[in-house]
Amino acid sequence: MRILIVEDEPVIALEIETIIQERLPHAETTMACSVCEAMALLDSGVELAFLDIDVTDGKTYPLALELRLRRIPFVFVSGAARDDAPDGLAEERLVPKPFAPGDIIRQLDALAERRTN
Repeated sequence: MRILIVEDEPVIALEIETIIQERLPHAETTMACSVCEAMALLDSGVELAFLDIDVTDGKTYPLALELRLRRIPFVFVSGAARDDAPDGLAEERLVPKPFAPGDIIRQLDALAERRTN
């Protein structure tokens, strides 16, 4: 399983990666700190994604919409408000920052289940 983490704070990205690796040791994680970088990774077989909302080159909403189009399950991991989220993205799953490892694990399990259904 290939999991995309889009986060511009390296410490937070590594924390999410560590939690994922402890839960799914055989999962492959890939990281991006911008929407542009993340979009370039989508064709590499991404199956799940964890997205911060505000990253170095803006909001990840265009990426989230592309993931939705491709039927790739995702969750936002952010402290940002989603008041300006387009096309129903305000109702998508959210892990608020700061988070506990259990928050990421619960969403990881839910995303993995959605992927198989």
